[in-house]
Amino acid sequence: PPVPPGWVQQVRALPLARVLHRLGAGRTRAGDPVNPRVGAELLVGTGQHLRAGEPWLRVHHEGTLSAEGRRELQDALCLGPEPPGEPPALVAETILPSEPHPEPCRVSQ
Repeated sequence: PPVPPGWVQQVRALPLARVLHRLGAGRTRAGDPVNPRVGAELLVGTGQHLRAGEPWLRVHHEGTLSAEGRRELQDALCLGPEPPGEPPALVAETILPSEPHPEPCRVSQ
């Protein structure tokens, strides 16, 4: 079902991290493989108004996102009927690529 309209109060990072970890983005112990193709793009920020049906998260993965995982991600978004009182201080940085490496980058396993 589409998300009802509301104001983004916060996005809980821990549920996002747990789901992404299960999809392969993290290690349980040293030496475990990491899938570099798994990740997420947050499409909203605190204080932003979200219309009904408007996406707020894009998840990249290989395989299938379970119904439980989808529910966990949906629960990570906290919406309210009004804008949040005091938005958190915003620090924005733009990171540019460095000079090309003389050797190709290796993918961590």
